[in-house]
Amino acid sequence: MSFININSLDAKLNRPSGLRGVMHDILRWVDGEVATCNQTRLDDPSSDATHASFDLIAPDLIDDSAIYIVDQSGGTLSAKVSHVALTAKSVTSFASIDAAVATAMDNPDENVALVLNIDLIADMHDAVEQLLAVKLALPDVPVIICSRTFAKNNFSLQRRAIADASLRLPCTDVSLALAIESGILNNKSRGGTYR
Repeated sequence: MSFININSLDAKLNRPSGLRGVMHDILRWVDGEVATCNQTRLDDPSSDATHASFDLIAPDLIDDSAIYIVDQSGGTLSAKVSHVALTAKSVTSFASIDAAVATAMDNPDENVALVLNIDLIADMHDAVEQLLAVKLALPDVPVIICSRTFAKNNFSLQRRAIADASLRLPCTDVSLALAIESGILNNKSRGGTYR
């Protein structure tokens, strides 16, 4: 039996996505392959010295994708997405939904996921109208909406008319990664051609 550091960058990048990844990690732990969840083995020269949690988006979902973020100037959402989407082709910030959608429409061959802070839109009715227009114009683009006014995270298809997942702000890296993964997988399950 060999011990494996599940917190190394290599282990995270090679784990399956979504629920399969969680089950993969649990089974490895139950089978006795994992020393601890947060301990770097000092006698293992292949392990890196950094400690991290499961906060990366599965590489097979985003490795050839661009992630467009709409957030306020100086907002933390862009930095958080850049942190959890290490393998994305690009992470680009926009000041408005219109600019992000126009760029996505100008690049129809590029896989894009939109992460939108809808708190930038003062009126919630206007936000819903804009999101409906985005989903009509770009039905194959996963849309993850974020807001401080949401009561909780919702990674289900409940808001599918306007988004593929919703996230309450402020958020942790783990919840952000789960929201983006869920948004992509929900879009695929609805027949979207993302990747």
